[in-house]
Amino acid sequence: MDAPRVKRARSTNPPNEVDRLSNLPDCLIFQVLLYLPTIDVVKTSVLSTRWTTLWKHVPGLDLDTNDFNKLETFVTFVDNFLERNHGSSVHRLKLVYDSSEAEEPNTGRVKRWLDTAAKLKVEHLNVSDNSPQSWDLVMSPRVYTCSSLVSLQLLGITLPSPERVSLPSLKYIVLILVEFANKWALEKFITKCPVLENFCIERSYSDQVSVLRVHSKSLLTFMHNSDNHEDFDEERIIEIDAPMLTYLRIRDARSTSFIIKNPPSLVEAYIDTVFNLTSERWLGVANEIQKRGMVCDFLVGISKVKHMTIASSTLEVIYDYSKYVQLPVFRNLCSLRVRFDSYMWEMLPVFLEVCPNLKYLAVGTCENSEMVGLTVIARPWNLLSSLEFVEIERPLKGEALEMALVGYFLENSPILKILSIRLDDSLKKGESVYKLTLSLDDEPMKEESDIFIELLNFPRLSSSCHIVVG
Repeated sequence: MDAPRVKRARSTNPPNEVDRLSNLPDCLIFQVLLYLPTIDVVKTSVLSTRWTTLWKHVPGLDLDTNDFNKLETFVTFVDNFLERNHGSSVHRLKLVYDSSEAEEPNTGRVKRWLDTAAKLKVEHLNVSDNSPQSWDLVMSPRVYTCSSLVSLQLLGITLPSPERVSLPSLKYIVLILVEFANKWALEKFITKCPVLENFCIERSYSDQVSVLRVHSKSLLTFMHNSDNHEDFDEERIIEIDAPMLTYLRIRDARSTSFIIKNPPSLVEAYIDTVFNLTSERWLGVANEIQKRGMVCDFLVGISKVKHMTIASSTLEVIYDYSKYVQLPVFRNLCSLRVRFDSYMWEMLPVFLEVCPNLKYLAVGTCENSEMVGLTVIARPWNLLSSLEFVEIERPLKGEALEMALVGYFLENSPILKILSIRLDDSLKKGESVYKLTLSLDDEPMKEESDIFIELLNFPRLSSSCHIVVG
C-alpha cells in the first residue's frame, strides 16, 4: 500500500497550543489508529481535509456487526476493505460476526474473508462468530499456512483438519468455544507452531477432544478453562509437554487427568480442578491406586512453581489424598494464595508442611462460606519456619473458627513479620480502626472491642510480629 504524502492540517488550535497529532507522519498515525475500533477511526475523517481519506489507508480492520443497522452494510464494508488492500499487506483483522438476522446465513463469506486475509499476509487475526448456528463457520485452511501470522484468536468457529501446517511466526493462540473437525486437528495444529509462546483455550463441552496433547518446546504460557456440563460425562485427559513453561492456569471441572511430562520450572500457577471428582466421590475413590498416582504425579509436575494460587476444592482433594500418599515438596514456592469455600482450615496446614520456603500466604474465603463442625487445627503441626507475611482477606467477625486460624499463624511462625487482617464493618468503631497496627508491647484499652483484646492476648512465636488491622 502506497502511503499518501504527508500533509500539514490547517490548525484550529489557539496560538499557544501545538497540534502535535497532525504534525505526525502518516505511518505513526496509522500505528495509533490500528488499535482503535474502525467505527471510531472513520470518525477522524471530520478532523481536517488531510484526515478525510486517511482512515482508508490504515492497514487494519476492527468491526462488529452490531455497529451496523444492516448486515449487508457490514459485509460491504469488509469487502471494500479487503479489495482496497489487494496487493498489499494487512496488519490486523478483527471481526465480530452475527448473522442471526439474516434470512439465509452465509458462513462462506466469512471463510472467504479469512482466506483473503491469509493471502494478504495478515499478522493478527481475531474472528468471533456469535451466530446461533455457531460452529457452522469453518476456518479457511489457508490460515494454517499463513507465514506472517503472529496471533490468532477464534470464538465459536470450527477448525478443519489440517493437511499441511506451516506457521513459523505464530506466537499467540486463543481458542474460545471452538470445535474441531476431528480429535487430531488441534494437536497437529499446536505441534506445527515452532515459536508458540502463549496458548489459551476455553473448551466447548462438545468439542469431542477426549485427549488434548499440548506438546511445544517454546510454550511459555498455557491456560485451560473447561466448565462441567451435565449432558456430557466423557472423561477428558490433558497432557502437557512444555519444558519452557513458566505460567500455567487450569480452571477445569471436567478433566479427569492431567499429565505433565518434562516438569517445567514454573514461575506462576493457578490451579482450580477436582479431577472430575464430586464431593460425594472423593473419599470413595481415594484408595484407588491409579487415581492416587495421577494426582501425585500432577503435583510433582508443578512442584517447582514459585508463586501459586489454588482453589480450596483442589486443596481438599490434596488433603484427602495426603492420607494415602506422601505429598511432594514444593521447595521453590515462596507465595501462596488460597480462597476457601468453607471454614475447613484443617486442610491448609497439611499443604503448608510441604512448602518449607514459603514467605507470603494469602487466605481468603467466599462471602457466604459455610460453617462446618470441624475441630480446627486439631493436632500439633510443624513450625512455619519461613513464613514472614500472612494476609487473611475475608473480613473477620471474631468467630471461633476464624480466631483459631489467626492463632495458628501467630503460634507457629517464628519469623512472622506481619499478619494482616480485616474486620467486618459490624466490629469497627469509627475511623480510627480502619488502619491499625498492633505490636507485641501494646496493652488492650477499655474502649477496644473484644476481638482486639483477643488478638493482643494471642501467644506469638515471633517477637517482631505486627498485626495490621484494616
